[in-house]
Amino acid sequence: MKYKTLILDFDGTLADTKESIIQTMKFVAHSYNLQNVDENLIESLIGLPLKTTFEKAFSLDEKLIEEAILIYREHYNEIVIDTISLFDGVKETLLDFHSKGINLTVASSKGKAALIKILKKQNIYDIFSFVGGEEDAKNKKPAPDIVNLIIDKYSYQLNECLVVGDTIFDIEMGQRAYVDTCGVTYGNNTREKLENQKPNYIIDSFRNLIEII
Repeated sequence: MKYKTLILDFDGTLADTKESIIQTMKFVAHSYNLQNVDENLIESLIGLPLKTTFEKAFSLDEKLIEEAILIYREHYNEIVIDTISLFDGVKETLLDFHSKGINLTVASSKGKAALIKILKKQNIYDIFSFVGGEEDAKNKKPAPDIVNLIIDKYSYQLNECLVVGDTIFDIEMGQRAYVDTCGVTYGNNTREKLENQKPNYIIDSFRNLIEII
């Protein structure tokens, strides 16, 4: 077994959340009477912290961003979250890895409450040794802080860890933590974009991780 620990992104890697994020961003924009929401821009920012997304997508000032984040999370956690499903093969593959003793962790820019709620709804929360959300690291993706936190917390070996994500932000995060990385093409970034970031692996299905591990 080459890797003993998987450090997994969530949005676009484990779960199909693109539409839920776009719709919630549009809901927030409507709350502020913002017109002409650029869905392509929002999609390109998925994986980054909400604060960064609001700064780049809506150009809100600091105070309004804080309010917008609260509106976003309330709407997302209470309404949109129930529409989210795991990508095909994710649950079965994760359960297989867990049964073989592989450490499963999440390193996400999503709010921790939403992460836990979704994982519990999918009946896989208990198989993760660590679920890290936006609140767990001061410096957000693509900074390596949350990966370093996971590695330090459990004394994992760098050469036994693999970061898996769908965006260049995930790959850069893993590279800056000096661990191997794997990009998935079915999420929010194209294969070409991922290739430019030079991960160790690129896969088209989550099940393909079995061949790497």
